[in-house]
Amino acid sequence: MIQLTIFIQAHLSLITLVFLFQYHLALCIASPYHVMAGWSKLKAIKLVLVRNLSTGSRGKPDRLFEMPSYRRSDRGDLDSSPDHLEKGHRYRCCVWSCLVMFIIIVAILLIGISYLAFLKGGMPKVNVRSFNIMLNVNNETQKMDSVIHLGLMVSNNNEKLKLLYGPLKVEVSSEDVALGKTTVEGFSQMPKNVTTLQMTMTLENADVNKYAASDLKSDINAHEMEFDVYASSHIGFQVGSLQMDNVPFLIACHQIKKMDVDFGRRPECNVKMLAVR
Repeated sequence: MIQLTIFIQAHLSLITLVFLFQYHLALCIASPYHVMAGWSKLKAIKLVLVRNLSTGSRGKPDRLFEMPSYRRSDRGDLDSSPDHLEKGHRYRCCVWSCLVMFIIIVAILLIGISYLAFLKGGMPKVNVRSFNIMLNVNNETQKMDSVIHLGLMVSNNNEKLKLLYGPLKVEVSSEDVALGKTTVEGFSQMPKNVTTLQMTMTLENADVNKYAASDLKSDINAHEMEFDVYASSHIGFQVGSLQMDNVPFLIACHQIKKMDVDFGRRPECNVKMLAVR
């Protein structure tokens, strides 16, 4: 009886190892449904062997290794039929397709972010170089005449990147008073180059709030005037034979103190890529 028990336990261990190998193999190449089916069969076989061993039957050794019977149903049972194998292949194809699509999307995002960072690093530096204003306000008619001379210094600090500028639309204002606007023709700028843009804006018989105009004149006389400059356009980038055009950008010089410009401090403006006004 002891030898028979040892013999049964040895065969039980062997069968268990075989089914464990099949189970781990299923984890690698099959769908989760096949894995669960194989694990259920393994538990059923072990249960039959244990029950036969507990009966202690010596006259019927063939029943010790009786395989459990399985009733095949239409939906609930899972086997290795061609239909189930096809489902497993479809499952693996779906997983791999999703993984490949995810990798492609992440790669595109990384390339796009790197490209935008490269373009942002190649944007020019802009400073206000000079500013002069002549202002005449008629309080009775609430009309204003103004002449503005504005100088902007544009620097291309790139080593190899050539910049291509479209027409610049420039507007100047102070508080709530529009002082003038103009358009500067497009130009190109070589690497390590500085370009000075000189422009004159004239405003005649413009409607103005007399109180705002009075405050503006007081600020000018007290050397406390602050003004804003906005210039919008498109910019292009060229490296060798590679070129990219029509990238919108905005130059924003906000709350520039006229006294700083008069003293030659050249306040710096903000240059924003993909921005419009």
